[in-house]
Amino acid sequence: MINPANRLLDVKTLLSMMDNMEDSIYIMSVDGSDIKYYYVNHAATKFSGITMDAVGLTFFDTNSSQMANYLHKKYTRVVTERRTIKYEDGVVLPNGMLSGESILTPIFNESGDMEFIVTVTRDITERKKQENMLYHYAYHDDLSKLYNRRFLLEHVHNPANIYLLDLDYFKNINDIFGHDVGDTVLVEVANRLVEKFGTDYILVRLGGDEFVVVAMGELGPAEETADQINQLFVAPFTVNDHPMKLSVSIGVAQSVNSETIQTLLKQADIALYKAKGAGRKRFHIFEASSKYDHVENFIHELALSSAVEKEELHLHYQLIYNPVREEVIGAEALLRWNSANMGMIQPSDFIPVAEETGLIIPIGYWVIRQACKDWHLLKADYGPQFKISVNISRIQLNEHLFVDQMLQILEDEHVDPRVVELEITESTTIHSMEDVQQTLRRLRAEGFTIALDDFGTGYSSLSMLTLLPIDKLKIDRSFIWEMNVSLISAILAMANALNLQVIAEGIETYEQYRMLKEMKCWGVQGYYINKPAQFDLLPKQVVARK
Repeated sequence: MINPANRLLDVKTLLSMMDNMEDSIYIMSVDGSDIKYYYVNHAATKFSGITMDAVGLTFFDTNSSQMANYLHKKYTRVVTERRTIKYEDGVVLPNGMLSGESILTPIFNESGDMEFIVTVTRDITERKKQENMLYHYAYHDDLSKLYNRRFLLEHVHNPANIYLLDLDYFKNINDIFGHDVGDTVLVEVANRLVEKFGTDYILVRLGGDEFVVVAMGELGPAEETADQINQLFVAPFTVNDHPMKLSVSIGVAQSVNSETIQTLLKQADIALYKAKGAGRKRFHIFEASSKYDHVENFIHELALSSAVEKEELHLHYQLIYNPVREEVIGAEALLRWNSANMGMIQPSDFIPVAEETGLIIPIGYWVIRQACKDWHLLKADYGPQFKISVNISRIQLNEHLFVDQMLQILEDEHVDPRVVELEITESTTIHSMEDVQQTLRRLRAEGFTIALDDFGTGYSSLSMLTLLPIDKLKIDRSFIWEMNVSLISAILAMANALNLQVIAEGIETYEQYRMLKEMKCWGVQGYYINKPAQFDLLPKQVVARK
């Protein structure tokens, strides 16, 4: 009996096999400086239009002069350097097509002369479609179809003026008529903005009922543009088949010294607050020379420096649940401030103040230490592999002795770094990428798990996922609320390709939970599992329910 392993393939079988490959294969014969087509498979013909009729012909016999010169240069390099050369994908070819990844391999005879060059090119059409889809979703608001916050922060540079819009009393529409009606109104606002400003301005939906109109150049006085925005709200909106008058408050920021977009947004937000305080339905232009007491007073009133001493800070926890294994795998520690003078203050109100004043550093270390203390109690209910997850700000991460301080706290509290997960946001990395990379690598080397939080709403591009040393990806709740199956599937596939575990935030319904379970999402987190609570009030078991 003939051993199949020793059976030589006949030429017909070999050609048939190559013709059925999805990758494009070109075999060129080499005779000195002469390079001619020897074989092309079906995929190559479909991609380039070159058929087997081209056998014996050169690039210049079968292509435009520009394309022929391009190909001749690539193949001549292989002949000259006598080695395999790889060309990256994504290059626009002279014929207008997008190149795939190509590997050009020289084939030598027994005398050492080059006889052939075999090229294998991978078609990237489907991959590019996926990338384009992810890019679109990354930079556009799904409801209004306008640009989103990510696009504004990443791609808008040196604008002349920005106009921050906030619909007056919009919350009443959602509360009385429901979010579906509210969404219809938001879409109509977007349509009116596009009709009036779409060609000359950049239009952004920041989220909720906040929009931004960006003027990149001098397009008239700021007062005139603000009036034009106000005029868009003269005509009534249709709410439940009834006309309803809406108004808008506008905060305007003007670039004077090439301020960053973040600075202009902050100025516009201050101006917006001023416009609302003056009675709404109006605009206010930020003036650097003016004294905005509400901002200064707010910072002074937030006596954060004494909050730790007064024991006004405490932690709530929200469980992280694995829907496939149906078990609790961790919890995120959430900082709360119950001020003796002002009552419960939202994190969104005091965390930015803590970061601006540097108080986030001592507060952050208090959070780590308290979370470690609580972990010893939580593991009794959920097992020793239970991970405690803590948010880390940019200010903390950039502190010189951050890693050493972290390790010292864990040593004091007898906690292994392997059960501690550190969550960073995309904005944490944008200012000092190299330093952040170095710090994160050291943390991972010590055993900490690193998670990228709020994916899809921050500052970074998708390519940063490959640059950051991270272990997990947390999908922002906005994707879950919209139940965008295609986008979530794409994110899960991308994360899987990068060996990242995914946690979906904002799970509030059984339908959302079931969808993510069917998608085999590694972890879920949200009100459906539990509302944030002190550790002793957390549910001991989580059971999926309709």
